[in-house]
Amino acid sequence: MPIELTGYRGWEGKQRSSWRAVWAIVRTGVLMILRRWVFWLLIGLGLLNFIFNFAFIYLKATLTVQDEGFARFLDQYQVTGTGEAYTEFMRAQATITALLLAFAGASLIGADYRQGGMIYYLSRRIERRHYIVGKLLTVATVVTLITTVPALALYVQYGVLSNSLDYFLDNPRILVGILGYGAVLALVQSLLLFAVAAWVHRAVPLVMCWLGIFVLLEALGAAAREINDNRRWLLLGIWRDMHRIGEWCFGAREPERIPTGPQCAAVLAGVCIVCLIVIIRRVRAVEIVR
Repeated sequence: MPIELTGYRGWEGKQRSSWRAVWAIVRTGVLMILRRWVFWLLIGLGLLNFIFNFAFIYLKATLTVQDEGFARFLDQYQVTGTGEAYTEFMRAQATITALLLAFAGASLIGADYRQGGMIYYLSRRIERRHYIVGKLLTVATVVTLITTVPALALYVQYGVLSNSLDYFLDNPRILVGILGYGAVLALVQSLLLFAVAAWVHRAVPLVMCWLGIFVLLEALGAAAREINDNRRWLLLGIWRDMHRIGEWCFGAREPERIPTGPQCAAVLAGVCIVCLIVIIRRVRAVEIVR
């Protein structure tokens, strides 16, 4: 039978770059998270924290116009507009994000190993690097939406409600701190989650491993520090290291504090490199027949 009679025809359109598939992976992953009620529950906790700070900033701005003394009295209970305030806000948001990612890892990455999703992705006209970047950007997008974006909204709100817009000119380090701290949280948690989920595919074991990395290592470092009286053991706490880098991004200066910012950055860089090696090896281990 001639091929013309089968209905096949040649492709005459323009082929798009394979990197466009990264956006499809990100979009699919984020929508997958938003379909689960447990994720909305955790996102709601983050929104409550944001709404509280949003309302408090508005209340302080209103009272400052009437009575600056009472506004300073409010700062004794909730510091607003400073790098310390944004650091604590983003740390609280990051805690909620860590819980969210603990449940999301099995759906975003683990399911691709259990149900053959990775074989489907890699059988298309994309390569392994496109898949890896797409999944990392999916996790980074979730982290950014819950930590960085709300902090930027509070920053803009506080500056707009101030007596003048000089707040933005006088506090450029706050904007740098928000973006820097958010980038650290997104980078470290995306690589770490991918590496863990690539080995532990099911939800319950993955949650235990994910929380163990942040909780057990933190407790182990604190115990070793008490035994050996060496504060460098605290570097085992990855969560503490990320928060320490976040403080440095906001301009906190404690040169005599151990572990120092460079030490924490070195540990996080090492963790990211190890995670990237694990990710590449696990993805390469999947055999694809095209």
